[in-house]
Amino acid sequence: MKVKQSMSVALAVVVTATSLAACGDGGSKGASSPSPSASGSASPKASVKEAPIEITWTGRNPPTSDDNVAQKYLEEKFNVKIKNINLDPTTWRDQLNVKIAAGEIPDVITQDAGLDLMQQWADQGVIASISVDEAKKYMPKYTADMLKLDPNIFDFGLYKGKYWGLPKVYLEGKSPFLPAYNDAWMKAVGVTKIPETLQEVEDLLYKFRNNDPDGNGKKDTYGLSGSGKDAPVQLFNSVFAAYGIKRRGWNLGADGKVVYGMITEQARQAYKTLAKWYKDGLIDPEFATDDWIRNRANFLGGRTGMEDSGMWYHYHETGPVGSEWKAKGQTFTVGKGLIGPGTNGKPLSMASSTIPQAPQMFGAQLMKDDKKRQKVFEILEAIATDDETYLITGNGRKDIDYKIEDGAAVRIGAGTDPVKLAAAAGAGIWFNHVKGNVPTLYKYEYSKALLDYKEKVNGGIEITKDPINPALLPSTAQVSATLNKLVDEYNIKLIMGETDTDKGFDDFVAQWKKAGGDLQTQEANQIYLERQKK
Repeated sequence: MKVKQSMSVALAVVVTATSLAACGDGGSKGASSPSPSASGSASPKASVKEAPIEITWTGRNPPTSDDNVAQKYLEEKFNVKIKNINLDPTTWRDQLNVKIAAGEIPDVITQDAGLDLMQQWADQGVIASISVDEAKKYMPKYTADMLKLDPNIFDFGLYKGKYWGLPKVYLEGKSPFLPAYNDAWMKAVGVTKIPETLQEVEDLLYKFRNNDPDGNGKKDTYGLSGSGKDAPVQLFNSVFAAYGIKRRGWNLGADGKVVYGMITEQARQAYKTLAKWYKDGLIDPEFATDDWIRNRANFLGGRTGMEDSGMWYHYHETGPVGSEWKAKGQTFTVGKGLIGPGTNGKPLSMASSTIPQAPQMFGAQLMKDDKKRQKVFEILEAIATDDETYLITGNGRKDIDYKIEDGAAVRIGAGTDPVKLAAAAGAGIWFNHVKGNVPTLYKYEYSKALLDYKEKVNGGIEITKDPINPALLPSTAQVSATLNKLVDEYNIKLIMGETDTDKGFDDFVAQWKKAGGDLQTQEANQIYLERQKK
């Protein structure tokens, strides 16, 4: 599927982000100097500075006044005047809707709008559709960054045949959940090789359960547990990935159609494996009521020997898992994705989500103002790709709000509090809506040591993919709550053997389809086909 290159004018509305920051080492300062004439001196016409363009802006964590470092920097650099529209973070939707009803639509909205508001505002004429060609022209570096991540990246803002915003991503969405193993336990049960296949993991878990890895003479150890209480969507990631599916998400079937992961035959076989493990005591019987904190404690405290709910930054020695183990003087080894029945002979891992997010949107009035629209693109391009602009708008003042340490922008002083940073310096996600989520400047988010560790544990891993994520299905508000409740209920029942994986699984699938699953499947395939045609 290819992004359609010619779209009519304009722009679109909002979305979400994170924060960033201060002064750095690149980019120009101040307003652009007049262009020299052929003789080397500025022409009289070029020396006359145009009146600044006024741009209205809204988002999260606003500055307390217009007299802040980030705003003044942008205003001087781009010859603009920014008018901030501050909204209460708890009632921002209601407040913004009131302003929209009164005709006061912000030009740039960096708020967490989501796909539901994107569609609503598109239908109401609140936001603008964007031209992909224009985005490439005025934001060349940013669009190139996005298209490298996914050549169809603009499609995630596609609705009723138009693109309703600039691509926006969550870079860590491609970071997989990885298995980790207790080194002392592996040595105690005589296993020296980190498991590479689902079968090797199963063999190891039986040893963790039956071979007294803690040496206390009691059968009180388990293979692994999960965070069923607060993260049921992430239960036993490595197993479902080994069967080739994203359990609670959409998958592309062999017939080229989109299908929900948990109703597939691969899911049935994964549940057969998990039900056997649970029956044989490999899975901690309290997995359904444990949360992430308790799950970590089980792994650290010698109740379970394997963990598969963590990502690279959890396992690093500065992360919640790694730091706890380091403090106790214990070690574990991070494994890779597992080769299983559904991976075609290659290791596969579950990722937290796919990379694309709901797009960055803009007020519809920009469709009629070419000059302002192009200026907005120019500003956003600099925020996303120019070192100095990125750091100032994201982190504030160098050596006051942040410092560069091992390559990363580390916040200090008031900069460590996002609200105080925004109030004092105007820095953070108010202006820098892409902080931490552009490949070119990702180097400022983590130290070189952390990035090296990430590459070490994540390198070469393939992840499960959702062919339509993100996508807001039309029936979401009506049926998703019911379907999610049903999915989470049967997820536990199938593992614990309360529902068998033959007729019981078939009954679940029938219930899911009747409760709205068939409708959502139809809608998911319609969205997939629409994107394929572009």
